[in-house]
Amino acid sequence: GALQVQGGRIVSVGETTAENVQRVDMSGRLLCPMFINAHTHVADTGAKELGVGLPLEQVVNPPDGLKHRFLQSVKGSEEHIAMMRHGLREMLSNGIIAAADFREQGLAGVRALRQATQGLPVQVVVLGRMAEGAGQAEVEREAHAILQEADGLGVRDVEAYDPALLKRLREAYPHKLLAAHAAEDEASEALSRSQTGMGQAGRLLEWQPDFLVHLTHTSGAELDRMVELGIPGVACPRSNGILGDGLPRLAEWAKRGLHFGLGTDNVMFTAPDMLREMDYASRLVRGLERNPAVVEPRLFLKAATIEGARILHLDRDLGSLAPGKRACFIVVNLDTENLTYQKDAISAVVHRVTLADIAGIYIDGSLFLVPS
Repeated sequence: GALQVQGGRIVSVGETTAENVQRVDMSGRLLCPMFINAHTHVADTGAKELGVGLPLEQVVNPPDGLKHRFLQSVKGSEEHIAMMRHGLREMLSNGIIAAADFREQGLAGVRALRQATQGLPVQVVVLGRMAEGAGQAEVEREAHAILQEADGLGVRDVEAYDPALLKRLREAYPHKLLAAHAAEDEASEALSRSQTGMGQAGRLLEWQPDFLVHLTHTSGAELDRMVELGIPGVACPRSNGILGDGLPRLAEWAKRGLHFGLGTDNVMFTAPDMLREMDYASRLVRGLERNPAVVEPRLFLKAATIEGARILHLDRDLGSLAPGKRACFIVVNLDTENLTYQKDAISAVVHRVTLADIAGIYIDGSLFLVPS
């Protein structure tokens, strides 16, 4: 087959009879769409492995969580910009073309991340966050300032802000993304149910979010409600695993018809590597269900590509190889020692391919090398 590219976009997929064009022979190669990382926190790139072994609340809960103490120590510095830029280059080198970042530190944090992305072809959907614990009027003023520049809001927890405020913001900014963490750990989910009679996801649905992240302990009834409302989820199983929070029941998500993407979450805990995320997720779900046929590999390749693109409203340009879309793809060498004799290309991408098998990454039709 052939992939024809013009002006950085795909013209056709399949056979081509075009003449007088530059031809690149990719015999023995597999072309895969670049990945969409639907949930990240790139700001903690400079704290890799810091806090491993500690529970969630001691690491990520503001204002005194280990992560937030680190962020405060580098706030506003050129060093922090360099750290985030490093994380973004790492994503590109791993074949990630776009990511949704839940950015802490208010408007300053949004601007710092924008600065870090300058000159890099990675597309970052920046979801800002207001300070927690401030007065209601101050939080609302900060929210409006953030939403003037960010792509939306990435809420840490259902308890973080007044629900009435989030509903007003949803109405005032219908074209901005509203996303939130939900039911990440068992204790917070149990507390929500004991105090309100509802799980965190059920309460968050009243805000009309665009997507919810983690859902590790969300009930089947609330997953069904998400399906009914057309609200997708984002799973981060490697992050949930290392934090000891439990594991998302992805077979149940699929059975109930919940569309979902994959994210790698905090860089401090988890490398932004979608190949590893797909492999971990696929093996995890089969082991948990004790059924090797409970899902197909294609489910996870879609979660890492087109489903993530749809969740972030990027599917017009990214997430699959189709006419009209940006020519952003990974070239996998099927002749490496690792991939010789593979019998199922999709399963190989999900379960076997490593960075050593990647022959090149093309962005907008041109071979791309991450700048040093």
